[in-house]
Amino acid sequence: MEGQDAPPELTFEERFAAARAYAMRSLARRESAESELLMRLRKQGHDEAVSQAVLDYCRDHHWVSDERYGAMAVRAGAAKGHGPTKIRFDLRRKGLSDAELELAFAQPELDWFELALALLDRRTDGVALKEFKPRMKWLKFLLGRGFSQDQARYAIATLQERAEQEEQQS
Repeated sequence: MEGQDAPPELTFEERFAAARAYAMRSLARRESAESELLMRLRKQGHDEAVSQAVLDYCRDHHWVSDERYGAMAVRAGAAKGHGPTKIRFDLRRKGLSDAELELAFAQPELDWFELALALLDRRTDGVALKEFKPRMKWLKFLLGRGFSQDQARYAIATLQERAEQEEQQS
């Protein structure tokens, strides 16, 4: 083993090309926040300079964008029945700034009050909400999903009113 040379050290360009190829494959699978991509590059063993250069390259070519990721994550979270508080918390953990969060939540088609109502309507009927204990259970459920107190109370009150109207009609 004494006569063998160690493999030659890769140049910055070679390491950059390998990291960029990894980033392209990663972003082709799913949209990512910039901080997620940077973390994945580091986890792959790429040094800080290469990882940052690849992130800058991806940002310059519009392959990664926290604004686009934020808007997509808000829509996806709403579709899963998550409220704005939970989604905002998750996006903050991913490294989005307050300005990026405001842009992500500036989607007029999302009415959080109606989304809370639709979620509750899928899970229970208004008759179950007559009693205090079940009402509190569903309030806690909506709060746990990330809806505000006002949004949860609106959903419960609206569902209760519907049940009362149906009861009076029959």
